[in-house]
Amino acid sequence: MKKILILQTRPGIGDLCIFLSAMHEIAKKNPEKEITLITATRTKADEILENDPYIKKIIFLDKDIYNYKEGFFSKFFKLKKFISQENFSKAFIMHYGIRYRSICKIAGVGEIFSYPIFKKKDNISKKIYDQTREWLKINSYNRNANLKISNSNTNNKKNIIIGIGSSGLSRRWELKKFINVIKFLNSKNQFNFIVAAGKNEENDSNEIISNVGENINISSMCNDSIGEALKKIKNSFIYFGTDSAFMHLSAGLKVKSFALFGDTPTNYAEYSDLIKPILPDGFNEIGHDSNAMHLIDESKVCNILEKYLSESV
Repeated sequence: MKKILILQTRPGIGDLCIFLSAMHEIAKKNPEKEITLITATRTKADEILENDPYIKKIIFLDKDIYNYKEGFFSKFFKLKKFISQENFSKAFIMHYGIRYRSICKIAGVGEIFSYPIFKKKDNISKKIYDQTREWLKINSYNRNANLKISNSNTNNKKNIIIGIGSSGLSRRWELKKFINVIKFLNSKNQFNFIVAAGKNEENDSNEIISNVGENINISSMCNDSIGEALKKIKNSFIYFGTDSAFMHLSAGLKVKSFALFGDTPTNYAEYSDLIKPILPDGFNEIGHDSNAMHLIDESKVCNILEKYLSESV
């Protein structure tokens, strides 16, 4: 079987989700070919895409081929050797610059599709969409990420995911505001709240759980594996919280996601119609260094969530 290489090196779980629909579209347009994804270990692609019907092989650039402590030439030739051995007929390089294109060319890949050499200040979601349509010569495709997991229930209307974590301090929301929103929602209906955060945010998670009150059913997934977290998200009705990996995973699992944007571009969410950005009052858009998370008022959040839940539950 002929093989296709997709190379996507942005390192986050959210990045994997943002690019996933484009990867799937490439696979759909090449159904007779096996798809290999080269990506970074931090994407957790092996666990998240364990049941993916299109991505058949996952290689971690920074673990399976080389490590980032190695020099430029060592990395160059190790990647070139791997690509040569795999005998790819096509390569789709979701990365700016000439390095990966040159490696694929030297390695003998037949057709090479790549981003431009010079990086521009692009809308990331739009760039992925437009570039993929150009590569595949198509007018449109479904941009929503579609994650597949096994043995899970779907959309338990009592379960709400509360995403408190983020990769940077400027993208986090005050814990007391999360507590107030949880208390408000629980006063309207007795929901089951699941705090979504990483192990390094376990103290914050515990603080929320300790301060919402004894009559509220709340738990944490801080110590869950990726697989366990995915099943809990899939078995939930909505996600509410920060722009984080859990927001992207929720949308990819078809869970409506209400996301707080105060310091990252809202175009990160444009790829999915299941993500509704919540911005501070007075802001029409948000970018890097807006530093406005503290300006998002919990009463505004409560009103948005109450309206959606009253129409849906």
